[in-house]
Amino acid sequence: MLPLRHLVPPLAAALCCSPAPAQLLREGYGGQLSGFSAVTSLLLSLPGGALARFDGVDLWLDRPGLATRSLLHLHAPVSGSFLVEAAPGELLLGESSSHRLWLVPLAAPGRPRPAAAIPFAYDTALLSPGHAVVSARTGGFASPHNELLALDLATGTVQVFARLPGASGPVALATNGDLYYATASPLFPMPAGQTEVLRFPRALVDQAIAAQQLLGIAQAQVVAAGLDSAGDLAFDGEGDLLFTDWYNGAVGELRGATGPAPQRSVLIDYGAAPVGPFALQFLPSPLAGQFEPFQPPGGALCVHETAWATVSQLRTIRAARAAAGCSIPSPIPAGPFTLQVTQGPRAGLGLVAIAFGSAQGTQALRIAGFDQLLHLDGAMVAPVGAWLAPLDTMGAAAVTLHHPGTSPTLVATLQAVFVDAPGAVIGATPAVELRFGP
Repeated sequence: MLPLRHLVPPLAAALCCSPAPAQLLREGYGGQLSGFSAVTSLLLSLPGGALARFDGVDLWLDRPGLATRSLLHLHAPVSGSFLVEAAPGELLLGESSSHRLWLVPLAAPGRPRPAAAIPFAYDTALLSPGHAVVSARTGGFASPHNELLALDLATGTVQVFARLPGASGPVALATNGDLYYATASPLFPMPAGQTEVLRFPRALVDQAIAAQQLLGIAQAQVVAAGLDSAGDLAFDGEGDLLFTDWYNGAVGELRGATGPAPQRSVLIDYGAAPVGPFALQFLPSPLAGQFEPFQPPGGALCVHETAWATVSQLRTIRAARAAAGCSIPSPIPAGPFTLQVTQGPRAGLGLVAIAFGSAQGTQALRIAGFDQLLHLDGAMVAPVGAWLAPLDTMGAAAVTLHHPGTSPTLVATLQAVFVDAPGAVIGATPAVELRFGP
């Protein structure tokens, strides 16, 4: 029998596309929801399970097992713009009412200090340690353009290095340092299809700052055009750019945004949900998994959802693997037994396999035509049996077999691989040990 990895690519060709029922989150992901006071305008997840939240007056720090503490108290309510970790143990808070930016230490008794004054600051990203880029419509709402400013966090020095047409847009940095910016129409109501995602190569940004030059739309590379909106941007760990599409009530994704031909898709479709996406934060993980459907854990996406004056909540999204198992606990006696797959892709196609011996450890394989890695156990190099298993509309499948009985007890490894209904997503369950008895 061929090794299981050679049996996977033909599965995609064997599938017939079928519509999937509507759901909030794309299949292959799982989410955890946390609610906060409706006045919470900014949220930031921090290492160790801590969370910073801003309610317009106080910046609060929540830590597991410790009392909530105010890091910054303002004398009058302001409109929060952004909240990021400027350095380990220090936050950068921006607001667009009194136009101040604050550097706020996490450790007591640290004292917050003003970092700069930037009119109508909208978004920020760290260019390098101690330096940030701030997106701001410094000329006010009547201004025909938005500016990108370099901010020295130590001195408070601010320098405009790009001027772009339209209202304020979000910024994000790719892993190679390239700066991404999403445009916004100055018109209200905003027309559809007018948003572009632009890229400024890092070398160009550094040169403009060093030489006191001003970049414009002509120096930008168009990554994607025709988007309806992009209120916030965040990169995952693999060069995919996530964005909040408030116009359509969705979190969109530009797959391969750092490459030559990004592909647009939808990660979360809020539809008629009473909340919508406001801000994004991607949490990298030291684990080897990808932020891809049906994969082992590989980072998490935090989505701040809001209904403005009534709801403020945080949805934390991670990849969620399918599972394989047996209908009878080990040791499996002689007679019929059923191998099961659950939490797989709806209406997809699976391949359930058994190999003699214990699991040997996972190998991450790259299969041509798929963004996801195939995490295949080493025992599956030589399976003793493999059975096609169509998945139902709940992502479940079952294969019933007959065990003739063995003595002594026989150890085997069970694993299933699958593709989704369109043949675009691949995955594998964790390996499971089975023992067959007399």
